[in-house]
Amino acid sequence: MSIHEKKAEFNLNVWDHASDVFQMQFDMRRELDSNEAALLEKVAAAVVEPDIDIASTNLQRVLVKEKKSTDPMAMILQLSGLTRSKITGDLKAAAQASGKSLRIPSSYKSLVGSPAWVVAGPYLVTRLRTVLGPLSRMPLTFEDAAEALNQATWPGYIRQERAKRSGHEAESRLATLLRNLELPFAPEAKADNPMCPDIILGGVSFDLIVPSKEKPRMVVKSTVHTSNIGQFGESKDSLEMMEARTWINSLKDTKKPILLAFIDGIGFRSNKAGLEGVLDGSDEFCQFKSIWKAAVVASGVIGRKVEVYLPKATIASQSAFLERWKSTTDVHELTDAHSTADMVLAGEGYVQVPS
Repeated sequence: MSIHEKKAEFNLNVWDHASDVFQMQFDMRRELDSNEAALLEKVAAAVVEPDIDIASTNLQRVLVKEKKSTDPMAMILQLSGLTRSKITGDLKAAAQASGKSLRIPSSYKSLVGSPAWVVAGPYLVTRLRTVLGPLSRMPLTFEDAAEALNQATWPGYIRQERAKRSGHEAESRLATLLRNLELPFAPEAKADNPMCPDIILGGVSFDLIVPSKEKPRMVVKSTVHTSNIGQFGESKDSLEMMEARTWINSLKDTKKPILLAFIDGIGFRSNKAGLEGVLDGSDEFCQFKSIWKAAVVASGVIGRKVEVYLPKATIASQSAFLERWKSTTDVHELTDAHSTADMVLAGEGYVQVPS
């Protein structure tokens, strides 16, 4: 059988998953029973309390009381447009960002009675208010019910688009930062359209180049994961960085480009090999919080002076990095800045390139 015949057979028999009985059973949801409806009424009454901490406590009491006979959290997550894995991933990121030493349970079922409720409660209250709030208005109108549906279904509808765009958020912010600092980079379109094509050098794809494709002095590979990325992603990040490093090492130019990794996201907690591969393969790396480092490297590779204003603790923790780039970097404590009006916000610091 020729390849054309095989393709014809394949196209003729492509699986119509939309009409498959097995698949359709996942899309068909039974009606709520009377106990579930009563539970949701209690939840709605709990979260409308204006004070979010009190509302969080009220919600916890409702869920603890109902926990013995049902799985109230599953229903709440469904009606909030959330998934069982997304909430734990979001809460891990929130706990880490807050600096609180909180252990987030691996299962959503354990959230209610755990110390993690201090972040889980306000998170759920905020989401539930947008969905159940319109249903609490009296008299209830069709417009109110439609708005509740709008809020409940939106997260699922937009999830794929959000995932696609969040994957490009790092290069978008970096391109915007460089443009605001008037530092040359390519492709310039990244600042307005982060999903525009990357630049290919030696068969390797790079998100950004400083100052230009013709004269690369800093090349950027960005990778951000906000959830568990699975086995394929675990190897992909490391392999892409290895590919970039191999190309750089093959260059005859004595002044080889600096390989900067923009790497971030809670997903790397479950991807130790990928994280280590990216960090080991890059010359420098930055995150959203430390994106100012990218500005330091970008200005340094083209010989431009840059002034950076940082928290005192950051200056201490980043002393080795700042020492490497001291010839083109003036570092100041953030408290010494008379005004940040003429500076560019870059993560936890401010940056400006003197004219």
